[in-house]
Amino acid sequence: MVVQTQPAPRTAPAPPSVPVPGESVPPPSVPLSFLAAAGLGLSLFGLAVWFAADRIVTSPAHPGALAAVHVGMLAFLTTAVLGAAHQFTPVVARRPLRSVTVARVTFVGMVATAWLLPSGFAHGPESLVAAGGVTGAVTVLLAAWNLSGPLSVRGRGVPLAGLRLSVTYLVATVAFGVVYAFDRQAAWFPLLPHRVLAHAHVGLLGWLGLTYVAVAEKLWPMFLLAHRPRAREGAWAVGLVGAGVPLLAAGLLFAAPAVAWPGGLAVGAGLVCHLVSLVQVVRHRRRPLELLHGFLFASAAFLVVAVAFGAAAALLPVDTPTRTRLVTAEVAALAAWLGLAVIGHAHKIVPFIAYKALRARGVTTGRSGRPLLFADLLHRPTARLTLAVAAAGYLLAVAGAAAASRDVLAVGGATVAAAGVLVTANLAIGPRRAVRAGGAATSS
Repeated sequence: MVVQTQPAPRTAPAPPSVPVPGESVPPPSVPLSFLAAAGLGLSLFGLAVWFAADRIVTSPAHPGALAAVHVGMLAFLTTAVLGAAHQFTPVVARRPLRSVTVARVTFVGMVATAWLLPSGFAHGPESLVAAGGVTGAVTVLLAAWNLSGPLSVRGRGVPLAGLRLSVTYLVATVAFGVVYAFDRQAAWFPLLPHRVLAHAHVGLLGWLGLTYVAVAEKLWPMFLLAHRPRAREGAWAVGLVGAGVPLLAAGLLFAAPAVAWPGGLAVGAGLVCHLVSLVQVVRHRRRPLELLHGFLFASAAFLVVAVAFGAAAALLPVDTPTRTRLVTAEVAALAAWLGLAVIGHAHKIVPFIAYKALRARGVTTGRSGRPLLFADLLHRPTARLTLAVAAAGYLLAVAGAAAASRDVLAVGGATVAAAGVLVTANLAIGPRRAVRAGGAATSS
């Protein structure tokens, strides 16, 4: 007799694992390290502008002026934006970084780059410039590889698409910088002002500007609980800025107005779309305006000023010294646009990250003895003072650059340095007070 047996039931294949958003976020020490270093960089940037004010207004390509500019671009803006990218990108993509260890190495490399290059420019020896260029190149390639994990996710909208493109521009900016660093010794080609301008605009608009334009499309609606009927302005902003930067840079690099003009118009149109997107978010908000939006409105005003200076430099029939002042003021206004945006968002991002870290450590009560709140991690009068001081400092810096006034520019730099001290102290002291308050509540 043949006994028939039932075949063993097949085990259904396990569904592919979907990363949980909370598991995708790196440890708080990763973004907070970048942001703390950026706070120090902001203060030292202001001091560098103060000390190099006479060089900046008379000869923007002077090594002292280059040193001050690189402190601002590397030690402050790039360090802060890289830290935010290491936090923001995994959250939006719902996929973790490729390596937390590489993120920590990136932080060390970024800090080293931010100080090797300016020191080499300002004091020498020349080998420091080359060392900073090589360190920066390795650091940026590590960051690009690490972020490529979450950035490879498709279908996450405009913010992730913009970040993919902006990281490409970051690599291009560093490639520019490395070539220039070694050219100071090899003299392959003359470092003409239009070539330096190409480098500056790729970094300011392609890397830093496009990153902010893309990330804002996620952060602005989230912070204001805004539900817009459409978000086409943000998509146009990312597309136009991303497409216009290479044309603008190429036109500046090769002194080809026929190429630079279309690129400049595309970038300008993209920045206008960015401002329109901000207006739309504010109009459709479901939360009242708060401190962050004071920073955003001041930042947007400087963007308008930057576009005006850039247009004036391109259109007005002025002599070379006047055009140099206009371009210097444009770059200063772009730095103010990005700097105020970074400082403003830091007042939201740092307490958010710190809050989650404190809760994970068992800190559940604030200084008042009530449950821990975001408000316990920030001293609001100091934050409002920071907005006033930072906006005033950047306004003086832009005015000093436009008028070629060493004294006004120096006062602006000193004021920006004070703003850096205020924001860094405020965001560092708040969580420490919460820890002490939580410990006291637990012991009682």
